[in-house]
Amino acid sequence: MVLTMTKPGRNDPCPCGSGKKYKHCCLNKTVQQAGKLATRQTQGSHLPQPLPQPPTRQPDAAANLVDQGNAQLQVGQLDAAIASYRLALVRRPDFAAAYCNLGTALDAQGQTDEAFACYRQALLLDPDDVHAHLNFGNALKGHGQLALAVEHYRRALALAPDFAGAWHNLGKALQDQGQCDEAIRHYRQALALKPDHADAYLDLARALMEQGQLIEAIAIYRKVLHHLPDNARAFSNLLFTLQNLSTCSPAELFSEHLRYAERIEAPLKPFWQPHANSRDPARRLKVGYVSGDFHRHPVAYFLEPILACHDKSQVEIFGYSNNHFSDLHTERIASAMNHWLVCIDLGDDELAQRIRADGIDILVDLSGHTALNRLPVFARKPAPVQASYIGYPGSTGLSAMDYRISDPWQDPVGLTERYHSETLVRIPGGMAFAPEPDAPEVNALPALTSGELVLACLNGLNKLNPAVVTLWACILSALPQARLMLGNVTDTQTAQRLMQMFGQAGVAPERLMLQPRVPISDYLALHHQIDLALDPFPYNGGTTTMHSLWMGVPVITLAGDHAVSRLCAAHLSRVGLDEFITHSEDAYLQCAIRFANDLPKLNEVRLSLRARMNAAECQSATITRQLEAAYRDMWRTWCNT
Repeated sequence: MVLTMTKPGRNDPCPCGSGKKYKHCCLNKTVQQAGKLATRQTQGSHLPQPLPQPPTRQPDAAANLVDQGNAQLQVGQLDAAIASYRLALVRRPDFAAAYCNLGTALDAQGQTDEAFACYRQALLLDPDDVHAHLNFGNALKGHGQLALAVEHYRRALALAPDFAGAWHNLGKALQDQGQCDEAIRHYRQALALKPDHADAYLDLARALMEQGQLIEAIAIYRKVLHHLPDNARAFSNLLFTLQNLSTCSPAELFSEHLRYAERIEAPLKPFWQPHANSRDPARRLKVGYVSGDFHRHPVAYFLEPILACHDKSQVEIFGYSNNHFSDLHTERIASAMNHWLVCIDLGDDELAQRIRADGIDILVDLSGHTALNRLPVFARKPAPVQASYIGYPGSTGLSAMDYRISDPWQDPVGLTERYHSETLVRIPGGMAFAPEPDAPEVNALPALTSGELVLACLNGLNKLNPAVVTLWACILSALPQARLMLGNVTDTQTAQRLMQMFGQAGVAPERLMLQPRVPISDYLALHHQIDLALDPFPYNGGTTTMHSLWMGVPVITLAGDHAVSRLCAAHLSRVGLDEFITHSEDAYLQCAIRFANDLPKLNEVRLSLRARMNAAECQSATITRQLEAAYRDMWRTWCNT
């Protein structure tokens, strides 16, 4: 079997929007991929501007104009495509497919209100237009209107039950709703209908990974890479999943990252071009940040305070956002930049050329191998200095990435250099962090009055592996007064799987407190019930740890010898909580027992944490000055080469 990236099956509705099956429409036309952009995200409610009525109805001419628009859409000629679709509607005002594809093109241009209205008009004219239901579902999903998106996907499947793409997209919406088991079922159905659907395989693996089913997820990624060895997305997903695997050593993990570079970067290196940037070591620098996570996302908690404190007389900031999604965090981040570009629709070569044209001096990756990364752009070396920061606790594997920005605790001198293709730069103050402004006040230790001890892990379930479960079961056995709270339990199947995992380790169901995924305000309020947090390993908590500390809940961590297993230790060290950092599973167990038997001490730590996190050395302005000094040192190094 040969896997392929998303492509319609012969009996799927044609992507061009004609309403015909693909085999009877665009299968043999040069425009057969024209509907790919239909998955972009939009929202809106206003009808398009009225179109002039044509003197005569010319359906053949209208169909030809839609075909022309599809071909233009395929090559990114959005203005031309929109003009073609509008002209088709002049010829034929009731042409549902023209409205649908006009919505797609308007969506790509960011004209969201009119795009939504076009989808609605298409469905008003033809309620059974499968393509319109699918595209409208994609648009709704892109703006978080998941329930409505699911309705349209289900309608598409009612009309075309063998449409693998609709099963796949419905699975993605269900996964975003937290219904991972249902999502997995839908991905498997998509693959039953279209066994070569690589995108469905990748999303199935992602869902399995989020549930902690790492071995099966890794097997799927390797299967995809066997058939599509140059698929950068599959390779990055594999590397991110391996970070969570307790049986993968740091050396093995780094070797896999170097394989990524060999496959993705090595073929590009002969085409690297010299950079014409002025080699003035003291001039104002152009710094570009690249991420798909400029929204409510862990990266934003650490980046926003840096952007707010940047000295714009020393740095000119460019933001390259690899995501159509936008929220209040996006607006704040964009407003803090000097320049802002949504780049998700630019190919790797196009974006690399744009970065060169912008004259970027230091290009900063904020994603690593996480979702929506643009590492293949960095592999083209578009800027003279390139660095990875915040988003990924470890090496990218790329020789084009000159630096990885870390701190003295996550990457102590002499410990992790051997696992990096980059030169490590350590910021003395660690990472800046912006807590939620409306976070509740810290309360007194609940165990002082509750008669029980609540331990907790609110991290993603992908970080729970057999070694973690076994150790936590030992802690619960040693502390009969304790219960364990786990977060992100999105459905009953996930709850049953967790209870089975812990049951096999000797933990009764009543010892577990399973919490669903909740809004941020409710998530922070949960800490009023928690006495002590337990950090997973090898992939430690990062943002979750910072939220926990801000809410007064210290975290016990097992520090390893790789950056991914030292995240929590770094956050604890910067606020003086070294006594919660352990270096063996037995020490972890003894630490939990010690603090469980010294509640006054635990309460004292709890009530001190906000003051510790507000200390001068933890201030965002201090850390930003240190980061800018590091940028200046990187720049001087390049100027002197």
